[in-house]
Amino acid sequence: MRKLLIVNILTILGVSISSYFIYVWILQYTKTDVLKSQIILAYVINTILAIAIMCALFAFRKKFKDLLGFVFMMGSFVKFAFFFVFFYPIYHSDGIITRQEFLSFFVPYVICLIAETLTSIRLLNQLDAK
Repeated sequence: MRKLLIVNILTILGVSISSYFIYVWILQYTKTDVLKSQIILAYVINTILAIAIMCALFAFRKKFKDLLGFVFMMGSFVKFAFFFVFFYPIYHSDGIITRQEFLSFFVPYVICLIAETLTSIRLLNQLDAK
């Protein structure tokens, strides 16, 4: 079962890193300032939180099997809390949140959420198989 956790963590890391380079390439192709949008911080925080949520699901898989959905949803809440604590003040410092600023948080959030969801499904299916 630990092997599955490691595979899931590596999956989240791989998807996150790959999408980061694709997103940065798109920003460079469109001649958009990559560092201005806090994209690195957004990917790092979203990836770490996705891995932490995956580890929490793994840790609680036996004791709180019936509550794993709530753990997953709480993780999403924590991600949004991180947005409002770390990113919102930076993005809203000039009074508006631009499309680039919104996407620089939202794209990593969605990518990590998809990877986290798929790996969580894989983990839960393994629990049901046993």
